[in-house]
Amino acid sequence: MKNGVLLTATLLGSLLISAQAVAGASANIGATSNYIWRGVTQTQDAGAVQAGIDYKAENGLYAGAWSSNVKFGGVAGTELDVYAGYSKELASGLSYDVGAIQYKYFPDASFQDFSEVYGKVGYKGFNAEVDYTVDKENLPGVTAKEKDVYYAVGYKGKLANDWGYGVTAGKYDFDDPAGDDYSHTQLSLTKTVGKAGDFTLAVDKPSGLLTTTDTKANSTKVSLSWEKSFDF
Repeated sequence: MKNGVLLTATLLGSLLISAQAVAGASANIGATSNYIWRGVTQTQDAGAVQAGIDYKAENGLYAGAWSSNVKFGGVAGTELDVYAGYSKELASGLSYDVGAIQYKYFPDASFQDFSEVYGKVGYKGFNAEVDYTVDKENLPGVTAKEKDVYYAVGYKGKLANDWGYGVTAGKYDFDDPAGDDYSHTQLSLTKTVGKAGDFTLAVDKPSGLLTTTDTKANSTKVSLSWEKSFDF
């Protein structure tokens, strides 16, 4: 994990230097006690350091990159996500977002690389998304099954004194007939502490994960995260 954290920090430094010269750019840094993505831990229930950079033009086009340390099967590494798309909020309050993202894992997990196209809509706190896999790597000699689909719906609301909450339910359908289809839910509570950033307590519960190596794969997981954003 040490190498993954160091590489993530190095990427953050490079991204921040680049962002300072680009109007309309923003950056974010964060840390979490357990990096959970779509209901599943990406660090074997260990902590992670994360960072990203984004650029959004006035016409709604955007692009960005985000990185975190990860750990799969006892092997530590780094995840790098690169994405681009178009988002817009209408006068009615309806918003939409379409784009593409590539997930890359290195140095020893490139067989897990994959790319998705996605569509998202939001209205008065409610949100929904569909993500479709268009390209997927696999172990040498094994044909990659693409056409995986992830669906999610949720709601985000605000409470008094800079508190917020969120509810999400998602389902992952894999193209492989023997794939590990599953669903998950998340409840979260967020507190914004001025210039210190946002602190989030999340409870995640996956269901239907088929695994013979992790007997706690479907257990409830609690994580505490911090994120701070910077505008340039």
